[in-house]
Amino acid sequence: MYVAMLDRPWLETPFVFQGFEIQDKFEIELLQSYCRYVYVDVDRGKMSATDIRALLSSRKERPTSKPSGIKQTHHDKGWLARFRALILRMGLGRLLISSAKGAISGYKISSTVRGEAALANKAYELLSAQHKSILERANQEGLVDMEGVAKAVTPTIESVLRNPNAIAWTIFSRKRGGRYYNRAVATSVWAIMFGRQLGFDREALQDLAVGGLLLDIGNVNLSADILNMEGAITIEQYEHLSHHVQLGLEILRASKGVSQNVIDMVRCHHERADGSGYPDKLTGTNIPIYGRIAGIVDCYDAMTTKTSYSPATAAYDAARELNDMRGEQFQTEVVEQFLLTIGMFPTGSVVALNNGKVGVVLEQNQSHPLRPKIMLLLDNARQPFSRPKILDMRKLKEEASNPKAVWIEKGHEHGAFGIDPSKYFST
Repeated sequence: MYVAMLDRPWLETPFVFQGFEIQDKFEIELLQSYCRYVYVDVDRGKMSATDIRALLSSRKERPTSKPSGIKQTHHDKGWLARFRALILRMGLGRLLISSAKGAISGYKISSTVRGEAALANKAYELLSAQHKSILERANQEGLVDMEGVAKAVTPTIESVLRNPNAIAWTIFSRKRGGRYYNRAVATSVWAIMFGRQLGFDREALQDLAVGGLLLDIGNVNLSADILNMEGAITIEQYEHLSHHVQLGLEILRASKGVSQNVIDMVRCHHERADGSGYPDKLTGTNIPIYGRIAGIVDCYDAMTTKTSYSPATAAYDAARELNDMRGEQFQTEVVEQFLLTIGMFPTGSVVALNNGKVGVVLEQNQSHPLRPKIMLLLDNARQPFSRPKILDMRKLKEEASNPKAVWIEKGHEHGAFGIDPSKYFST
């Protein structure tokens, strides 16, 4: 039978993409461990509606609770194997790492944020420098050295695998600096982080890294006046800018060793699930999986970056906007899994607590995205602490009725309250 919908948000389950056909007992047990009931699409499954009704009528009673034999915990080691079986059923099996390594995605965090800080900064700077060289060659020769690009993204991939929180902090620190920020590098990082969250293997992560870096490679053939214009743009200017997709594809097709996945990312990063995107107005699953990933990471970074014609949106507000887009511009499950990747309050973003204190998000909490680890910088009078204080919100009381309960009240734009995250990153 084809499972089309669950009795709970997909965000609360390990299922990456909506819709799959049940093939074996493992998949049934995985569903039972998360759901009391599911919705079945009789038109998309191999079992006919008549057979389904016959099965239902043959049951003496309907189950009213989860089977007692199923371990009721989201940390059951067995579910990861079953989840991976589902990925195999969806034809994405080759993307997954070959074995589980103790984390939901298959990757363990192997360094602290502070311990990874210098390496994350170095990886960012190296890739930014390499990206400049990539643009120069694309402009002069109309092609990209793919072997060189693959080497350039390697330190960034390794940093993300060790601890994605560190390089996320680097990105938000650089956003505040403006001229020190490279959107191509940031988009590449978001793509790697998303792939890490989904458990993609190293080869797939490299495609995501390269594709993210080259999404706007076609801009080298657009006029600088158009790229640097300020204020609202006209329809004619928009159409001119949108031509960068085709120009980018021409550069990639002239280059050797470009994977289809990278081409899909460049071709589809402006496509939208509801058909409102460009250049081909693709819809739903007609957009390749790499294109869907490219679309959401590019959109998120554009939202949170200040440009000559658009102010930066606070990371929390950008996450809320993406959440509103699910099921429309972006596939629901892609949005949910991406928000799990970055968090509603991303690492490095400025947040204010209900008690008036202000800090910067230090580390994500995968089991409860709204309660991350925070570095407190300002007291409730908005005066700097003599030394930053670390607050792990996982250890705090959650009940709002409790007078000691603490929660994040609002996420703020980069640089709010005069806070420069980079000042604290290497301390």
